[in-house]
Amino acid sequence: MGRVAFYLALCLCLATPLAPAEAADPHELTAGYMTVADERGAVILETGLIVRPGDMFIGEDNRLYEINAVEGTLAKARFLRDEPLAALDASIPVQAPVPPPGGPVPAAPVAPDTVRTPSPAPPQQLIAIYYTHNDESYIPTDGKATINGNGGIFNVGGAFARRLIELGYAVENDQTRHDPHDANAYQRSRRTFKRLLEQGPAASFDIHRDSAPLSSYQVTIDGQPAAKMLLVVGRQNQNRQTTLNYAKKIKAAVDSRYKGLIRGIFIAHGNYNQDLSPRTMLVEMGTQYNSRDAAERTAAFFADTVPLFLAPPPKTPVAAAAPGSEGPPAADEGGFVRDIVNIVAVLVAGIAGFLFISTGSWREARRKLARFRRLEFTNFLGKKRKE
Repeated sequence: MGRVAFYLALCLCLATPLAPAEAADPHELTAGYMTVADERGAVILETGLIVRPGDMFIGEDNRLYEINAVEGTLAKARFLRDEPLAALDASIPVQAPVPPPGGPVPAAPVAPDTVRTPSPAPPQQLIAIYYTHNDESYIPTDGKATINGNGGIFNVGGAFARRLIELGYAVENDQTRHDPHDANAYQRSRRTFKRLLEQGPAASFDIHRDSAPLSSYQVTIDGQPAAKMLLVVGRQNQNRQTTLNYAKKIKAAVDSRYKGLIRGIFIAHGNYNQDLSPRTMLVEMGTQYNSRDAAERTAAFFADTVPLFLAPPPKTPVAAAAPGSEGPPAADEGGFVRDIVNIVAVLVAGIAGFLFISTGSWREARRKLARFRRLEFTNFLGKKRKE
């Protein structure tokens, strides 16, 4: 009887359709990718991130969709509206772009009046970079999709950091390992991110690599092979709208110079540590089928646009400067003289009062003062009188 029950249970398991493999990480599939199509059946998104009903996607063409049904690795979305992007800050000075050491980057092929070229940033502007999934790699270059503890994603983040430094930013490129790539990876990277926030960064980026067909992420920018980017905004955080506006501003900045580099903004289930700061962004740099060189080139292109959406900090007034940062305060010479005069006046008044009380009259006080000046004071400063 026991054997019959076992075979019945086994047959039941084999007959049950498999759900997307998400046991290891609630945010990503362990293998494969999800496909999102609109009402007409046109594919609008392919990603290794798990898609759930209620998630939203702003496509490369700035059309906003809402996911309304998910079955296995297939999802359906309905078009909501054309989503306006956040305007670029007109207060950011427009200057000539800073060319990389290897030579100037050609301007994007768009009308000149739509391009805002980045301006060098002040060194005080700190940007933090970290990696929740530090095993993510690129098959054509790294040989496999994941390398525990030392994925190719570090090289991509390094290219981003180097270009930011060339542009004048201070960069904290934190390479703390958060292995394994499981459900607790974001909890481990959360501790790293909290430590980075103590330095007061103006912005921070969690650098990732997506899982999807090469066709979803392959792009040519200025005649060079690159990898598209995907911005991810978490739905479960109190900063959701602020973070989404920030993502839209980033996309507007990148579109103004490198149209097509950002494939969209995915508003996904989860918080991705974005509840800790409104100016942090999860960035997917290509897929495992892109070469790492293409992803590194994308990272440098992306860095070029950072001055377009991240304004320099306002100048700190002297009164609000950190202690010791501006040197000791200048001496108030008029106040110093007044203080000395007041001290002398109090001292003279005290001596006069003492002499009057001890002698009983101003006449005797003057006599005692004259005697003091003639004898004691002379003995103290002048030559000793002979006995």
